[in-house]
Amino acid sequence: MAIRPFIALVILTSLVVSGCGRSKSPVNPVNSHVIVSLVAPVTTAIQEAENPNVQVAISIDSTASFDVTVPLTFSGSATRDHDYTVSADVIIVPRNAISASVNLDVFRDFDQEGDETITVSLGTIVGNVKAGPMSSFELTILDGESVTVDKTPEDGGADLVLFPAYYIVNDASVDFGILVFNFSSESVSPTQLFAEWSTDLDFETDVNPLRIIDIPAFDPDMLVFPQIHEFTLPLDLLAPDQSYYIKAYLSDVPEETGVGRDSNNEYLFGFSTTSEVKVRTRCDAPVRAAGPTGSDPLFAEQWNLQNTGQSGFAMNPGVAGADLQMIGAIDNGQNGDGVKLAVIDTGLEICHPDLAANIEQGQSYNFAFENTAGSAVTDPFNHDILGDHGTSVAGVAAAVANNGLGGRGVAPDIELRGFNLGSYPDADYEAGLLRMLGGSSSHPDSASAHIFNMSFGIFIPSQNSEKDFVKLVKMGTTDLREGLGALYVKAAGNAFSFCGGAHPLNREVGCISSNSDPDQNLPYLITVGAFNAKDVKSSYSSAGANLWVVAPGGEDGEEHPAIITTDQIGVHAGYSSIIDNPLTTDHPLNPDGDYISAFGGTSSAAPATAGVIAILLGVNPDLTWRDVKHILAVSARKIDPDIAAVRVAFNGQPYIAQHAWQTNTAGYAYHNWYGFGAVAVDEAVVMANGYTSNGLGEFVESPWFEATGDMETMDIPDRDGAGVTEMLEVTDLPNTADIEAVILDITVSHSYGSDIGVTLTSPGGTESILNTPFNSILDGYPGMQGWQLMSNAFYGEEPNGAWTLQVVDLVTGDTGRLGSWRLRFYYGDHPD
Repeated sequence: MAIRPFIALVILTSLVVSGCGRSKSPVNPVNSHVIVSLVAPVTTAIQEAENPNVQVAISIDSTASFDVTVPLTFSGSATRDHDYTVSADVIIVPRNAISASVNLDVFRDFDQEGDETITVSLGTIVGNVKAGPMSSFELTILDGESVTVDKTPEDGGADLVLFPAYYIVNDASVDFGILVFNFSSESVSPTQLFAEWSTDLDFETDVNPLRIIDIPAFDPDMLVFPQIHEFTLPLDLLAPDQSYYIKAYLSDVPEETGVGRDSNNEYLFGFSTTSEVKVRTRCDAPVRAAGPTGSDPLFAEQWNLQNTGQSGFAMNPGVAGADLQMIGAIDNGQNGDGVKLAVIDTGLEICHPDLAANIEQGQSYNFAFENTAGSAVTDPFNHDILGDHGTSVAGVAAAVANNGLGGRGVAPDIELRGFNLGSYPDADYEAGLLRMLGGSSSHPDSASAHIFNMSFGIFIPSQNSEKDFVKLVKMGTTDLREGLGALYVKAAGNAFSFCGGAHPLNREVGCISSNSDPDQNLPYLITVGAFNAKDVKSSYSSAGANLWVVAPGGEDGEEHPAIITTDQIGVHAGYSSIIDNPLTTDHPLNPDGDYISAFGGTSSAAPATAGVIAILLGVNPDLTWRDVKHILAVSARKIDPDIAAVRVAFNGQPYIAQHAWQTNTAGYAYHNWYGFGAVAVDEAVVMANGYTSNGLGEFVESPWFEATGDMETMDIPDRDGAGVTEMLEVTDLPNTADIEAVILDITVSHSYGSDIGVTLTSPGGTESILNTPFNSILDGYPGMQGWQLMSNAFYGEEPNGAWTLQVVDLVTGDTGRLGSWRLRFYYGDHPD
């Protein structure tokens, strides 16, 4: 839903004095009375839902040689300091002026209280002043939406949910295992698990049963880990050079809950066979008819690179200029030459016609090698033909330019390598992730990569990053790239609208915050959100104080432009076989089915940013990882500049649930939707060209500063916008310290965690919402347990001084208490 703009209702009429020549305000003679009137309102009906700021104005009939002080009174059925506030009880018209005003702030709330009135009147006037004809007027506050939050757990769509346990390709068969989990709070009757295979993706023809398994009844009180249900498809039943699909499902199949194949109790995958009737497990380079070199047929529609208002094959066009601002880099051939990018994902088609020229030979690694007969250890091929996320991600960053095929990537001279941890279900995720992200010099060699793209994530309530992961990224930013530090680029997530909308504010502040991914509260990562072809936040893009920048992600690709990128090779493989993709194989620019125009998400924004970083490193290889972050922040473009704060009152106490753009005391503008803004390549390149590397001083992690207040008394008022506040005095850090990140470690005991909002204010007055209220990841969760939340909004400010924490509870029915909290600072010494 679009954000409703902040509305300022100005109650003011123009005053014009008629006469010959230039209009003048008459000067009041000495000892005559000044006539004072309230200015008639333009309208007397005010929409509470629009959260209006009303300017209550007076006018005088002539300028005076003294300040005119006029008292006001406020009455009516609306309650002052509960339904509204007024900035002052008197209006002072300065000498030689003819009008002045005070501000009346009408609170938006969600109470059912009916329409209310505010009567504004002139008070008792004394001295050489008289009341004029307009001495009072009445405003009507039209009641807004009322809300009762239903805290009953939502039905997730199915009581029983399927999860893949393992997937093995043998010489003679495909073997896979399925787990069935019970997510119901009640007992579940026995059911059956089916598995079928077909040459028809829709399973309408040629359906062949594999096995039917009886699943016993589930008792929610019995915490028994489900057994693995095993299935085998013999390859001797199949034909050569054919595509096959396997579906496992429960006897009670619900409606699909996602795009294409996703549903709660269905598991679908596919593969193709070779001429020897083996599962295709290696990338086989196809023969493609390229157009003239020096061109990329799809480039004209790649709005993310140059937005001219084209549609990108969608129904609606974008807005010219809503892009990476990189025409200079394209024209100057600044393409990331020599920079090494590792794509950690589901796979990578190293023989893709638009990627192969950029693949580092022998540097990719197949983590599914031991489970996949016929595969190669340096070929991270994803044999599931229903879309390979890693191949599409790689194309955004590094599709080859000017080769007469498809489109181009942001940095088309990058050297690519792929690691496919996400392509097989029984992976040792944590151990594998560490090996992929710079912790290994062989099998695989990840330590020699310069940039790591992480277009994946997980949302977990109140959980912090694993210690081994923190240790790894500290090492990577300290030791890799010959001590300059590797760059870790992370997709923020696509969960802005991922909830049932328990509260109307979810439509405006989002559902699940980006800091709900435990790895995204670390200063060593660059967390990237997404904007669309209209130059505003992509509808799905997760928001939070941990964002650094935003980059193009687009929308659905059908109604509004998404991202054009590489898809799995062939007309029968890739995402285009399961989602609506306007760039079909019937289109003359995609006859072989190697591309998709409906890719998107922050999964696209992250590799776009990785490509930009490659351009910067290509321009200036001596940049440290912090230099790169700094350049991205300083050069970022402020988009959606007029977005208003989301203000609301609870129990008559005003609360800001989302700030407008704020400029902190160091001069950096920040917004939880956009971080420092949209990546602007050409501006960043100018900075990188003349940048003195390693100029930010030593990167220091401070000790924890503990709050020492009496937390035993910190009960949080229920449904109250004021909440509780506590101050922490930070001292003894260097006077030259400039903040690069702030970590809040907080414990709140509460019986329903998503009621809670958390705001931190710096000594300079910059406010940052570290946990947005109604964060759905905390629904039903008991508060926050030592949760470490990061904010970038204080970048460049000084850490010493009084920091203020505010914790609010905005929903009736559950209560809690603020426990311990502490702050840690990451800082350097920035040049003026």
